[in-house]
Amino acid sequence: MAGDKVRRGFLYYLMMLILFAVAIFFILAVIMVFNPGMNLLGLKYFSQVREYRVDEVTADGQNAEDIDLSKATDIVVDGNLINFEIMRDQSIEKTTIRIENYQTGFAKADQSTQFSYNIEYSVQENSRALLSINVTNAEGWIYFNNNCYVKILLPKDEVINVTNSLSVSTDAGSIILGGGQKLLTEEDTYYNFSDVTLHTQTGSILIGKYLDCNFSHLSVTNENGSFRSSKDITLADEATLNISGENGSFEFANISGGKGAVVNYNLTGGSFSATDVDCNVNVKTKNSTMDIQNFHGYMQANDLVNKFDGANITIDKASGLVSLPFANNSNVTIGDATKAKIFIISDNSQLNIDKLAAGSWLETKQGAINVSLANTEGEINLVSESANINIDGNLAMQNQIVAKSIKGSITLNYSPQSSFTVSFYNSQGKERKDVQAQDYQENLTNPLFVNGGGTQNSLSTDGAITLRRL
Repeated sequence: MAGDKVRRGFLYYLMMLILFAVAIFFILAVIMVFNPGMNLLGLKYFSQVREYRVDEVTADGQNAEDIDLSKATDIVVDGNLINFEIMRDQSIEKTTIRIENYQTGFAKADQSTQFSYNIEYSVQENSRALLSINVTNAEGWIYFNNNCYVKILLPKDEVINVTNSLSVSTDAGSIILGGGQKLLTEEDTYYNFSDVTLHTQTGSILIGKYLDCNFSHLSVTNENGSFRSSKDITLADEATLNISGENGSFEFANISGGKGAVVNYNLTGGSFSATDVDCNVNVKTKNSTMDIQNFHGYMQANDLVNKFDGANITIDKASGLVSLPFANNSNVTIGDATKAKIFIISDNSQLNIDKLAAGSWLETKQGAINVSLANTEGEINLVSESANINIDGNLAMQNQIVAKSIKGSITLNYSPQSSFTVSFYNSQGKERKDVQAQDYQENLTNPLFVNGGGTQNSLSTDGAITLRRL
């Protein structure tokens, strides 16, 4: 009993001490709030709530002039905690830069709590104009509000030169292109940049419906954030779309390109999705997820140094060529490869290809190879070391299947009406007799002439070989 009283007393005084410490903290916090910049306990409060509007800039130190984006202008925007946007606004009469800062919070004593911005306008040696917007935010330890907005507002009749470039970089903010405010008609809202570079560390990037997406160059870097385009991305001839980052997500609608246009896909972790991709794609990736509904072009991952590793690729329908000779530790699924040639070599992968067409090669040491055949003529090679190979034939059986494994099993499923010839070998190329042929009523021979024979097929392994009539 005495011990219980001691414990209760100890807990009572401990609770009182905690409440007293909390009360002292709140009192000091209130003092700092009403005295911004005061240093107490190594902390100081800051509040930089203010709006700035700039509609004239000084060009090369000369007289101030209106911001004119109808000229060939390079726009560079940089800040560590900014939300950037370009939008149409019918309430303004000329192009305006609006900076809205709402940052409040606590900072450590040695951190800078000053907010500043710098806007410069100059003519470069190449006769292009450079509009530079640089924002320095407070270095907060705890933010109550960390929103800072940098907006370029366009009047309804402002014309942007189609050769203008835009580069925006922010650590934790968002970037929005193609948004609209107080809209008139849709025809009044569209604008275009041909060369765009966007970077965010943990924020989000959005391309909205009011950006006319016809690019000579588009580069998006996203680290731990997100990118989404609700507009179709169109690449000009010889144009590039660069996608890079770690653990970010990228969501596209349709991507199409002119002659020589290419998508450079370089992700570590993260995900990429698109409805349609109609151009060539170069892939460098580790542990990312790619999901494309329709792909048409040449997809390759032929870099010997930065090997393709640990990816999950899903293509609902492919046409053209998919060449992944270093797809190690990856899962590749293609729902319809009737009009595509597939070339994949891997150490350890799960390969699932439906309607696989002639001229394809699938190889993996471990994992599994699961294919169904398209109604095409020509050779298909399936190679493994210990992976199981499962083949679903079609009625025509016009493909010439060459399936080879060292110790993995090989299963060939075929229609009762199919006509083809198949031979059986071990891994050293010697003929085999111990083959399972389920529901096969005739004498088992090697080669086996199913329904009178037809296209030559070869199955080689030291593992089990099974023919299964569907």
